Amino acid sequence: MVCAAILMDDGGVIPGVRHYSPDMRALMRRLYGDGYWSHEKEQGFIDTRGQFLDRTDAFILAQTNGQCPHLPKNGTACLFSEDLY
Repeated sequence: MVCAAILMDDGGVIPGVRHYSPDMRALMRRLYGDGYWSHEKEQGFIDTRGQFLDRTDAFILAQTNGQCPHLPKNGTACLFSEDLY
């Protein structure tokens, strides 16, 4: 995984250091206005090809590539940015 990302309801993908990090919130506010969070469709990650992956697919890919060799901290097969650091 390259970075955290949020898929918006219009198909836009907002990248960020972590989900809702200051950089991500600033970009979302600039593009969607003060109610930016209401446009969120799904949280996930961007892979090395620039493809958006939901948390489950991102977890599988991260595990397969040794990027997240342990079980996720939240006990589910979903990737959270904390699992990568």
